[in-house]
Amino acid sequence: MVTFILFEEKRDLYEVLGVPRSATKQEIKTAFYDLAKKYHPDANRDDPNASKKFAEISNAYDILYDENKRAMYDARGHQGATMENGYPGAGGAGFHPNDINLEDLFGGINIEDLFGGGGGRGRQSQGGVGEDIQVHVHLDFMEAINGVDKDISFHGGSKCGTCDGSGAKPGTKPQTCKTCNGTGSQVKSNGFFQMQSTCRTCKGSGKTIKDSCGTCKGKGITEGMRTLSVKIPPGVNNGTNIKLTGQGEPAPGKNSRKGNLYISVTVSEHELFKRQGNDIHLDVPITLSQAILGATVSIPTLTGEVDLKVPAGTQPGEKRVLKGKGVRSVNNVDYGNQYVHFIVSIPKSISSKQEKLIKEFEEEDKTNNGPIDSLSHPVLSFWNKSMKKWRDYLSKLK
Repeated sequence: MVTFILFEEKRDLYEVLGVPRSATKQEIKTAFYDLAKKYHPDANRDDPNASKKFAEISNAYDILYDENKRAMYDARGHQGATMENGYPGAGGAGFHPNDINLEDLFGGINIEDLFGGGGGRGRQSQGGVGEDIQVHVHLDFMEAINGVDKDISFHGGSKCGTCDGSGAKPGTKPQTCKTCNGTGSQVKSNGFFQMQSTCRTCKGSGKTIKDSCGTCKGKGITEGMRTLSVKIPPGVNNGTNIKLTGQGEPAPGKNSRKGNLYISVTVSEHELFKRQGNDIHLDVPITLSQAILGATVSIPTLTGEVDLKVPAGTQPGEKRVLKGKGVRSVNNVDYGNQYVHFIVSIPKSISSKQEKLIKEFEEEDKTNNGPIDSLSHPVLSFWNKSMKKWRDYLSKLK
């Protein structure tokens, strides 16, 4: 039901419909139908202004489509259009705004077919295809690296065992829908366009049931918990989505197809390894003497420990690359690399003997290499400049 609203400032009716004053009846009708489909309250249930807008365009159409009313409006404006002999008695266009509904505008098509009514967990079942299901699985780091078989439980539907999914009482069969002749769809036309929609009688199944199955109440599906054993491939990562075709919700009917199951993967972090794509990064601490003299150290990888040579004179933060020691790609047999980052560990306390040796090393180092030029060394130069600014600031406070 459309409610008429009195407008304090009435707009030009041609402007309301978006047509020129020279518009033909067909152009007026086309403009009205386009606007009516856009602003009909049934299609805009969350818009409080839809009823007002629809009443305005309906009023404009009612006047301009009728030749007598249009002539009165063209001659005297809104006052002429509302005269007793011009509205809504003489001649009439065979139309009243209160008589129209959205399904008339769309040629009898179900409004829920057009605007997604009905809700649901996934896409709506149409044409014998069930809804998709989305589930989540959590893996630890090494499970994601190596792959794993997981039992995943989720709530979903299964084809009814009593009626084999037909929805009909055992011993009976579903009948061909008389509305759509078993096609599951209807074609509607209002002269302007043609649209196909799901049959409202059989909900797209093409069948109707006279005596329903007592187990599934005619749905052909029973709800409950399902458990599925899933093989997670090696190399999956956070955010990976695994698609299992045909493992989603079933649809009613013996010849229907299940939707798909989508598994969203989350992976725990590792205490040592950091993953970036298919590469692995690892911080390896080495002693001061190992960094200076060089050494061979045992380091962990995804497949076990390996010996790695630390070159003499290794600097803090230097890295080595272990080719092919990263993560296997999900889509092929290529492997990433492992990057080893050396962290030089400086002891917080040393023995008197160590202190003596280091002082001797320091003297020898000055003799052979000379002191570090603080003006040219980038780190020390920045430090010296910063300290000078700090001392200047303190002197101003005195």
